[in-house]
Amino acid sequence: MKADICSKVSKIAFYIAMAVSVAIIALFFVVGFNDTETINNNEMRAPMFTDALLYWIYALTAIAVVLVLVFSMISFGKNFKDSPVGALKGLLGVLLLVALFGVAYLLASDEPIFVNGKQLADSDGNPIAASSYILTDVLIYVQYALLAACALATMFGLLNISKAVKK
Repeated sequence: MKADICSKVSKIAFYIAMAVSVAIIALFFVVGFNDTETINNNEMRAPMFTDALLYWIYALTAIAVVLVLVFSMISFGKNFKDSPVGALKGLLGVLLLVALFGVAYLLASDEPIFVNGKQLADSDGNPIAASSYILTDVLIYVQYALLAACALATMFGLLNISKAVKK
């Protein structure tokens, strides 16, 4: 009974999220552009619903992070009674991801970026905050590390497949 209700709620939430995503993406690509803005002496036109799309992406990302943390803690709690070592192994992936973000944060720089001798600025001409540079660096470093991990996993997977085919 509980699984049936959870499945229905999950499906409804998925369909609602997909409908909102499709609607926002359609608005982003179809509706049009804002007035021309001058940013760093370059005239640019941004789609009208850029803010809505970004906020929706932030919301989906926050929901995903919260759900991963909540479900990993629930899984840890359920498995800890039966097998403490197995529960710790299940929590290891989340801990490694937190460690990856921590190391990336330590490596990140808050040095401003200069293009053609001019410091990057926002649309009002104000210098970009150091925290934005740090956040950008962290996300880039994490992306590189996850890309390397995916490449290694793919190579090891292909090696295992080739060994299985040879047998």
